[in-house]
Amino acid sequence: MSFYRNLLFTKFLFSRSNQLILLILIGLHLIPVWVCHYFPTQDGPSHLYNAQIIREYWNSSYQFPEFYDIRWTLLPNWITHFLLASLLLIFPSILAEKVFLSLYVIFFPVAVIYFLNSIEAGRKTVCLMVFPFTYNYLFLMGFYSFALSVPFYFFALGYWWRHKDNLSAKTIILLNLILIGTYFSHLISYGFALISLVLLIILFYYKRILLLFTHLCCLIPASSLVLAYLPSSDLLSGETPKIGLSRLPVLLSKLLSMEILISWDASQSILAYLVSGTLVFLLAYSVWKKKDMQPDRNAKTFSHRTMFLVICLCLLLLYLVLPWSVGPGGWLNDRIAMLVCVLSLVLIKENSHRWWRFCVSGWLILISLINVLQLSYHCRILDKELRAFNAEIRTIEKNQVLLPLFFDGMGNGHRIGIFVNAGNYYCLDNGGINVANYETNYDYFPVKFKDHFHPPLPKKEWVVVLHWDPEEIDLCGYAQHVDYVLLWGKPDPVTAKHLEGCYRNISTASQLKLFKPKNLNQG
Repeated sequence: MSFYRNLLFTKFLFSRSNQLILLILIGLHLIPVWVCHYFPTQDGPSHLYNAQIIREYWNSSYQFPEFYDIRWTLLPNWITHFLLASLLLIFPSILAEKVFLSLYVIFFPVAVIYFLNSIEAGRKTVCLMVFPFTYNYLFLMGFYSFALSVPFYFFALGYWWRHKDNLSAKTIILLNLILIGTYFSHLISYGFALISLVLLIILFYYKRILLLFTHLCCLIPASSLVLAYLPSSDLLSGETPKIGLSRLPVLLSKLLSMEILISWDASQSILAYLVSGTLVFLLAYSVWKKKDMQPDRNAKTFSHRTMFLVICLCLLLLYLVLPWSVGPGGWLNDRIAMLVCVLSLVLIKENSHRWWRFCVSGWLILISLINVLQLSYHCRILDKELRAFNAEIRTIEKNQVLLPLFFDGMGNGHRIGIFVNAGNYYCLDNGGINVANYETNYDYFPVKFKDHFHPPLPKKEWVVVLHWDPEEIDLCGYAQHVDYVLLWGKPDPVTAKHLEGCYRNISTASQLKLFKPKNLNQG
C-alpha cells in the first residue's frame, strides 16, 4: 500500500489541494479519449486489429491461422499488443482501445511527476508543465508502444535515483523489471533509458569506483535483452545511418516551435509556442536564480541539475545529428525531442514565493485547460470523418479478405493520417484479413503474414507501396485473392480503370466505395 501512496504523491510533500489539482487535471485529460467514438490516430486501428488477431488466434470460427503467424519471441512492442489483447477479453474492441488510452493518459503524468519528485521532493509547480505533453504528436500518430515507453523511461530514472543510496536485491529486481517493461514498450526509449542511467551512475559515482561498478552491474540483466533481438533484426541489415548537421536549422526550429505538440490542426501551433515560451522562460529563470549548475569541489558528486543537464545535452546532440530513421524505424528525431523536452523539466528551479507559485501554476493550468478544450473539439470533428469512413462496416461478412485503398489519407487531420490504417476497423470483430496490415512488414511487431501469403507486389515493403503508390498494383491480377476492395477518395486514372474493369461497385457513400471482384458474382 505504501508504494501506491508514494505513486499518488503523498510522499512528495504535496498538500491535499495540490493532489486534488493534479487528480482533476488527469481526469480532465481523459475527456478527449471519451468524447468521441473513434479516437483519431494513424496507427491506432492497426494496433487494435493486430491485438485482436493475437486474442482470437485460436478461435476456430476465424481464419487467422491460415493467414498469420505470431512471432513468440522477445520482441519490442509486445506490451501494447499484450495489454490490448488482455482488455479485449473484457471489453468490446473500441471500448478496449479507450481503456488502453486512458491508462496511458493516467500513467504518463504520474510517471513524470514521480520522476521529478524523486529527484527533488516538493516539485508542485513544475509538475503542471507535464500535462501539455500528454497528447503529443507521436501519441496521436498512434505510436502507442513509444507513448507507453516514455513514462517507463522516466519511471526507471526516478526509481534508480530514489533508491541509489540503498541498493538491495528488491530494488535491483524492480529496477530491472521497469527496464524490461521499457524494452517491451519500445526499443528507442529502452536504449536511451540505459544510456541515461549509465551517465547518471558515472556522474554520481565517478569518485567512488566500487559503487560505480556495482551500479553498472545492476543494469546487466535488463540490458542483455537487446541481444535477443538486435542480431537478427532488420535494424542492422539496412544502410549505415547518415550522421551530420545538415538539418541543424530545421531541427532547431522544430524544437523551439515545439512541433511535437502540433498534430490534429495547425491552430495547435499557438499553444505549442506558449508551451515553448513558458519552458524557455522557466529554464532561463532557473539559470538566473540558482547558481548550482557548477559542482562543489568539496562534494562527492555533481549537483543533480548538472547531471541531468549533461544528459539533456547528450540527447540534444543526438537529436541534431541523427537521421530521421535508422533501419525500418522512423521519426527518430521527434522521439528524442519528446524525451529532451520532458526531461528538461527537472532543470527548472522553483521559487518558494507564494506569488510566483500562484502565477506560474495558474498559467500552466490555463494552458492545460485550453489544450483539453482544443483537443476535444478537434477529436469530435475527426470522429465525424471516421464515422463516414466506417459507414459500411456492417456490409463486410465474416472471414473476408479486404484490400483498402485510400487517396485521401489525412482528411482534416493536418499531420495525422487518420484514414491511413482505418481500413482495420472493417476487419474488427469479424475475423477479417486486412491485406494492408502494415505491421506484418516489420520484424519488431508480433504478427506477420505466413510465408505462403500472396502479397499484391513482389517487394519486401509492399504495404508502403500499397499505402502511398496504389497505382503500382495490378488490381485485376490480384482480384482472385480478395473479397472486397475499399476505396476512400478519388482514385488515380490507372486505379479507377482497373476497378471499373475487374470489380463491381456494391456501395457508394460520399468518398467511400466498396467493390467486389466481378468473377465472384458469375454464375
